[in-house]
Amino acid sequence: MSETTETTTTTMNNSDNNNSSNNNNNNNSEIDNSTDNLEQPTIEGGDIEDLSNYILSKIDESSTVTGRPARKYSEQDTSTPEWFKHKKHFFILSFSGKPIYSRYGDEVALNTFMASLSAMSSFVESSNDELRYITAGNYQFVFIQKNPLNLVCIANTGEPYQMIKQQLEYIHALIISVLTQSNIKAVFEAKYDLRDLLGGTDKYLDNFIHQTNSDFSILLNSVNCLRLNNNIRNSITNILSNRKCDSLLFSYLISGNKLISTVKHKKTPSLKSQDIHIVMNYVLSTSSFRESESWIPICLPNYNDSGFLHLYICYLYADVCLLLFSNQAESFYQMNEIKTLISKDLEQESIVDELNRAVALHDYTTAFTEVPNLLHFLYKNRSSNYSTYPIFSPPYSIHKKEKKRLFRLYQHIINHVNNSSNKPHKYYYHTSATETIIVAISNHHELYATFSPLETKKNVFESFTFLLQWITKDNSIIIQ
Repeated sequence: MSETTETTTTTMNNSDNNNSSNNNNNNNSEIDNSTDNLEQPTIEGGDIEDLSNYILSKIDESSTVTGRPARKYSEQDTSTPEWFKHKKHFFILSFSGKPIYSRYGDEVALNTFMASLSAMSSFVESSNDELRYITAGNYQFVFIQKNPLNLVCIANTGEPYQMIKQQLEYIHALIISVLTQSNIKAVFEAKYDLRDLLGGTDKYLDNFIHQTNSDFSILLNSVNCLRLNNNIRNSITNILSNRKCDSLLFSYLISGNKLISTVKHKKTPSLKSQDIHIVMNYVLSTSSFRESESWIPICLPNYNDSGFLHLYICYLYADVCLLLFSNQAESFYQMNEIKTLISKDLEQESIVDELNRAVALHDYTTAFTEVPNLLHFLYKNRSSNYSTYPIFSPPYSIHKKEKKRLFRLYQHIINHVNNSSNKPHKYYYHTSATETIIVAISNHHELYATFSPLETKKNVFESFTFLLQWITKDNSIIIQ
């Protein structure tokens, strides 16, 4: 490896359309080869235009009224000083250097710059090697090659290479979720412009990039859980488990980017954290989903990157959204009926008020744990890939820079303990002028706890043990 010097949505209202889809509870009701039934629209020669219309029909109506929406900072390029002031750029381009996406500026105006990035990668590839990153002063150029796409990040943020690479992989997965891997390759083989098929999805990429730079659950490759009474959560899970049909694969109940409950209805691969974050990003980025129930095709790259599942989206309450995944394109009305039954069951079980209260009061601070001297912590269950963490409190809640600094510090520590050239660390102790962080990693969990740098080691270890005991006993903060 070379190291050079250093959605898409179609909304269907039942009233307007009378002619018309990782749980560890192991609710597997039957065996089904569900991935064999995925819709797999592919393209050949003259069918390019049909695929374009198919993809564009999924884009949010607000984006298709006048074609591709105006991009923020679109007036900037390499000729404007403002463009160089951004600390973190993301680019997507073809292997031949054709521009597809730029976080800042218009990708067409950056055509020459992107061609230079492509040339760097091609030069190393000509030596039967792969360019991973280049360090130039305080800047790091990180490359990943995902045939037929190149994804590049240029950052002046001090982040570890592995962390930026993970972010680029999330972005690539988001693109696959729109088109599927096989269709992306077919687009390039037919010499069609991929930007036309991705038109209107910029906002999803922009939001996802922002999320990967600030979301602790993505940093941990996990899903954050809503803090909820365990009995209430179990009741919700039972309701989701009991309402099903032959084409229903997964039922998810979420609030924002937090998971309330999930059920896997068939013996099929569970959804990975990355896929769940992609779906949550679509839901959070599309305001029209709040207005009516929706039915969209979506590819989940870690589940099957060559076909579409069909996702039913409906907000049951203000901030509680039901997601039903089906392997059949004609299952909208079955999903609608299941949603109605789930809604009635929640009301009959008198769960609605408790659920809405939990959504409103989800956020908690370190004071809630009653752990002495604790400033912040991250916890991940390694078996389920679920996580929990408090909101920022002083000193981190006072200044935005302090929040970002702690996030960057966690990045370095997580990278160090998990990507060590030797075996992963079981324990790790970091201290500096600003904080002390202690880490414990086992087969079951990862725990990162932050304390004042003035605390003695004895106090830190005692509080750390107390925190782990509290997490183990409080079954409301994470899905068990």
